[in-house]
Amino acid sequence: MAAGLKAPLSLLLLLFLSHISPSFGLYEDQIGKFDWVQQYVGVVTQAVFDESTVPRRIIVATSDNVLAALATKNGDIVWRQVLESGENGRVEALVGEGQRVTSVAGRMVRTWDTLTAALIHETYLSHTPHPGLLERAVVVGESELVLGEVVAGSVVVTTLDRVSGSPLDHTNVVAPWISTDTKCGSAGKSVVCVELSLSLIFVLLLTAPSPEFVSQPLASVGLEAPEPGSQVLLQTVPGGPDHLIIQVGPGRRLVHLDGNSLHLVRDLGGSQSSAVAGGVLYSLTQVAHVVTLGAVDLETGSEVGEQGLVVELPTHTGQATSLYVHHYQTSDGGSALRALLTCSDHSLHLLSGAGVVWWREEAMARVVAVEGVDLPVDGANINFQDPLPASPDWVSSLVHRVRTQVSQVSHWVSLVMERSDSTFPAPLHTLHRDQLNLRKLLVLATASGKMMGVDSWTGEVVWRIYVSELMPLEGDKLLLYTQRTSAHFPHQPQCVVVGKHRETGEGVLVAFNPITGEGVGDRGGVMTLGFTIIQALLLHHPDHQYLKPVVFVDDTMNLHVFPASGESVVLQHKDSIFVHLARPGSTHLTGYTLRFSTPGNLVLREVWRVCVGGGGIITGVYGKLAWEKVHSPGRVLADRSVLYKYVNPNLAVVTTQGYDHLNKNTLTLYLVDTVSGAVIESVNHKKVSGPIHVVHSENWVVYTFFNDKYRRYEVTSLELFEGLSQANATAFSSLGGRATPPIMERQAYILPVGIQAATHTSTEKGITTKFILFALQTGNVMQMSKWLLDPRRPVTGGPREEGLLPYIPEMRLSPHDMITYNHTLPRVSSIFTSPTGLESACVVLVYGLDLFYTRMFPSKMFDVLKDDFDHYLIGGVVLALMAAALTTRKLAQRKALKQAWK
Repeated sequence: MAAGLKAPLSLLLLLFLSHISPSFGLYEDQIGKFDWVQQYVGVVTQAVFDESTVPRRIIVATSDNVLAALATKNGDIVWRQVLESGENGRVEALVGEGQRVTSVAGRMVRTWDTLTAALIHETYLSHTPHPGLLERAVVVGESELVLGEVVAGSVVVTTLDRVSGSPLDHTNVVAPWISTDTKCGSAGKSVVCVELSLSLIFVLLLTAPSPEFVSQPLASVGLEAPEPGSQVLLQTVPGGPDHLIIQVGPGRRLVHLDGNSLHLVRDLGGSQSSAVAGGVLYSLTQVAHVVTLGAVDLETGSEVGEQGLVVELPTHTGQATSLYVHHYQTSDGGSALRALLTCSDHSLHLLSGAGVVWWREEAMARVVAVEGVDLPVDGANINFQDPLPASPDWVSSLVHRVRTQVSQVSHWVSLVMERSDSTFPAPLHTLHRDQLNLRKLLVLATASGKMMGVDSWTGEVVWRIYVSELMPLEGDKLLLYTQRTSAHFPHQPQCVVVGKHRETGEGVLVAFNPITGEGVGDRGGVMTLGFTIIQALLLHHPDHQYLKPVVFVDDTMNLHVFPASGESVVLQHKDSIFVHLARPGSTHLTGYTLRFSTPGNLVLREVWRVCVGGGGIITGVYGKLAWEKVHSPGRVLADRSVLYKYVNPNLAVVTTQGYDHLNKNTLTLYLVDTVSGAVIESVNHKKVSGPIHVVHSENWVVYTFFNDKYRRYEVTSLELFEGLSQANATAFSSLGGRATPPIMERQAYILPVGIQAATHTSTEKGITTKFILFALQTGNVMQMSKWLLDPRRPVTGGPREEGLLPYIPEMRLSPHDMITYNHTLPRVSSIFTSPTGLESACVVLVYGLDLFYTRMFPSKMFDVLKDDFDHYLIGGVVLALMAAALTTRKLAQRKALKQAWK
């Protein structure tokens, strides 16, 4: 009997469990369907080929404070260790020791297992870096660590115990000729300095019992007396610890260090990079995209032609900057080599006799600007966007409408026929807009001067542009503007990237088609502006070709417009164009107008100046998105009255940081009208520090900081309201003045973890509830509804009808709110959001060391039917209702007719 009951009980339990659905979960088949993640390591500065594991690996250290192992087969990241952000994470020395590798970074000495990336040993050096450090040399021994710190007037040599980190010896070598202009470098166990004013080379052996500088003339290594302004460069030679490359002007020599003396080895004129492996010197020369790796035996000086390489690099690749060569034995007893090459565009290449084995686009680890571009419609639908004639009559308008509709119907029929024919599958990668405009082309601008177009659906790079002379402006940022979208056929879309010249510092502009990556104009769209940029802005008014002009302000306060035809647009709207400037490190914000400009003479005239230096210097100015839409002008209160929002499109948040009279950290926020210069409100915080992250939208501001007094992270929410009456319901004017200042509501909350970046979601019409996106220091990206940060949340209970939650100071972070689910994103620099054709959806790109893309539905999918929606049932019901309506109508008419004949 008991055995007979087991089966029904098990069946009931199984039936019960089958009806339990996981809530707030991500199904396994949804992972990677609408999101993708790409991991990078950064710009490689040091590399060690590891032979202790199979398959072989390359241990690399990067300028982004990352230690990683790359597979030699395909370049994938085998393991990655993200070190500290400061000096203790910047690897200065990387030494391979069999199955271990030792890294020296700042005051940290770590030993890692190359197979598992496990930390075997860690030592904290009991040594404080010398103030005014110009150069530091590190010599790693078996039991000791020698540091050579070059400062003005001397070199401080410190010997430390490698296990305990305690100092063993300390020596100060006086060198009065060392100044900030002296070029010094390290090679092996020595410090080498070149002093052009004396035409001498000085060598200091750090491991000597009594270290002293030994000098010799430049001519002893084949270098001539330098000309005024000659460039001096000292480069280490990977694989050759006792070799050094000295370049003075055009002369480039390879020297060998023997104690305190230098010996000329070879003239390296014409080569970009060199490395030593197996007693062979490899020198790389590059012409366009073809690199030639020449091999020379160091003992005999004869060329070893069979060990050289001639490889063509991919297009849009920069010049070679460093070279690492590994010579190894093949399985058949022969020998072969691998060459790891880094380039100026931050790309990483592994070369072999067969060509390029693999390459990594490490420029993606330093994205500084992102723009989402709408894809164009396909060819059959392109005439839907044809502009009408200048003066259309009703006949031409009717013909245009009929032609468009016929084209749409024919295109729909062709699509149905193609889908029914299995012999012609649809292409997998076509740059066509989808029905809901969820697919975007993400234009990325990187710090290396490389721009890329990325398909948001797959994460694939569609096109690349590399401009070697382009570098970021002050603040490590490039300006990326969309001058014309893809909605103006037959005009092609156009984007511009604004930066500065790598050598002269003058402005550089790159104009290109964001869909194809082709440059617009001469020289591939690259233009040197000829002046230094201090401000740039994109006008909202297009010209007759639907192109929005870009206005530049140079260091002499003169105005420039790109393209030149945009001057007419500036003159047409000059009364409504205002510019505000804040110099770096200043305490003044200045406003200018263009209303006094005339044809051929665009001038700025100062109209207001505001001093905001009471709390320190200006550290940031945050405006609103130009295309942002405010759906609701107010909030309905519990008593059915309306609290109107103070929506000022010209409002900017100005942050200042400094010290007060008690030497405490202070943070002050000023809400400034950038047209009139009026300070609307100001908020001051004492004993707080950064980093400061500000999110400004509609009538509210959300910002985060670290509270030094209570040792915690906090987020503050501000919201501005006009009151129960609206001053002007049709238009807003900053020059109209207000009888009463706006009402500011303010509230602060406690965050359990620090913030790396913050932004808000954006939708096409602004109907969807705003969500704040926080990139946490734990590596997750969290979404938080703006309702949770509402400054009007009641402390002691409030009107429940308005939907306000009771105030709780601690913000709880739920794992369900992490849009990155199990992905960890270190070093997030910013978050980009873009609206789609679906009001409930927006796309999100998180960038920094890694890239993460996903879709977000802040208010759920309120405008989309569910996947399990029964279309046939609803269709049948509608048809039945229509049939019932027609039948009852017929019966009603018959009944009315019979009654009329009675």
